[in-house]
Amino acid sequence: MNLPRQSPFALFRKMMARATGLFEDRSGNIAIVSALGAIPLVLAAGIAVDYARAVSAKSDLQEAVDAAVLAGARDGTTNWKTVAAKMLSTSIKTKDFTIAGSSFVNDASGNYVGTASGSIETTFAGAVAMQTIAISATATVAVKAASDKACILLLNSSASPGLLLNSGANITAPNCQVHVKSTGNPAATFNASTTLSTKKICLAGTNVLDNGGTHPNLAKGCTTVADPFAGTLPTPSSATCTYSNYNINSSTTLSPGVYCGWTNFNGSPTVTLNSGVYVIKGGGWNFSGTLNGTGVTFYFPDTSYIQFNGTSKLNLTAPTSGTYAGLLMYEASGLSQSNFTMNATAGANLTGLIYLPKRGLTLNSGASVTSNNLTMVLDTLIVNQVNWTLDSADKSIPVSGSSGSVTGVYLKR
Repeated sequence: MNLPRQSPFALFRKMMARATGLFEDRSGNIAIVSALGAIPLVLAAGIAVDYARAVSAKSDLQEAVDAAVLAGARDGTTNWKTVAAKMLSTSIKTKDFTIAGSSFVNDASGNYVGTASGSIETTFAGAVAMQTIAISATATVAVKAASDKACILLLNSSASPGLLLNSGANITAPNCQVHVKSTGNPAATFNASTTLSTKKICLAGTNVLDNGGTHPNLAKGCTTVADPFAGTLPTPSSATCTYSNYNINSSTTLSPGVYCGWTNFNGSPTVTLNSGVYVIKGGGWNFSGTLNGTGVTFYFPDTSYIQFNGTSKLNLTAPTSGTYAGLLMYEASGLSQSNFTMNATAGANLTGLIYLPKRGLTLNSGASVTSNNLTMVLDTLIVNQVNWTLDSADKSIPVSGSSGSVTGVYLKR
C-alpha cells in the first residue's frame, strides 16, 4: 500500500493532536498521565528532526564553501574573491537556508580561506522559542606553486650583451628557464636564424637587440634568480702537481689528480677518464679527440681552462654521490674574468653542473650538445652555430613560482 507523504510539520500536528486528545480524555487518570508524558516526547522528536535538518544543511554549506574556495584558488587572479562568491551562491542546495555573510581572504601563508554563515528556520523547535538554527563553515585551500628551474644563469650585470646568439644558434630547453642579469644596452642580442626556445627568458635589463630569430617567453626588466652556489662548493687540494706539461699521443686512460701546465692531446685520441676529481692548474688541456668520463669533476683553481677543439666528441657525467655529487666543471671563487671556448663538431653529451661564474663561454663550430641534465652558471654566453637540447641538472637553480602557474590546489583540514 502506498501512503501519501506528509510534511514533518503535518506529522507533528497530528502527534500533538493525539497527545491533546489523551490529555482531554477524563475517563481515567492514566489518560492524563499518558497525555502529559507524550507531549515532551513528541516535542523532543520534533526538535531532533530540526537538528537533523541542520546537520544536513551544515554538510551542504561546507561542500559549497569548499567548492567556492577551490574555484577562487584555481583562478588565482585579483578577481578570485568574486569567483569564489559566485561559486558559493550557486553551490548551496538547501532550499530554506539563508546566507547571513561570507568572506574570502588570503592568510599569512598565502592560503585561500573562505568562511560563510547563515541559518535555517526550524519547524518544531519554534515551540521552545528556537525559531532558527545558525550554522557556519570554513575552508582553507593551499596552492602548490610551480617550482621552475633555470638551466642557464648569466651573472655579469653590465655586459653588453650578457647573452649573444649568432646565426645558426639553436637552443631548445622547454622545461627550464634562462636568466640574464645584464642591464647593459643591449642586455641580450638575438640575430637572424636563431632559436632560443625555453620556458622563460628572464632579462634584468630592458634593452634588447633583436635582429630576428625565435625567442618566445621573453621577459624584460625581470627579477633574476640569485646564484645558489656561491660560496657553497668544496675546494679540492691542488698544492702538489701529479702531472706537469703532459703530452698524450695515443688513446689512453687517465686517473684523477692535479694536472699542472699544459696537457696536450695529439692525434685525436680516445681518452677514458677514471672517476674522480681532475684539477687543472697553471695552464690547461688542449684537447682534440673523444673524451669519455663517468663520475668525473673538473676543477680550476685559477684561470686555467680546457680548450675543446673542433674535432672533439665529449661524453662527460658528473658524480652522482659524495662530496662532488652533481659537479661536472667548476672554478675557485674570486677569480678574474676570463674566457672559455668549447668546439665539439662531433657532439657532446654533458651531465651535471658547469659552474664558471667568471668565464665568458663561447660555443662554436656547429657543436651538437644533448643533455637532459645540465645546469650552467657563467659570466656571459656566446652561441655560434650550435644545436643544443637541454634540461636542468639534478644540481639545479630553483625558481619557485616565477611563472605564476600552479601545479595543484588542495583543501587543508
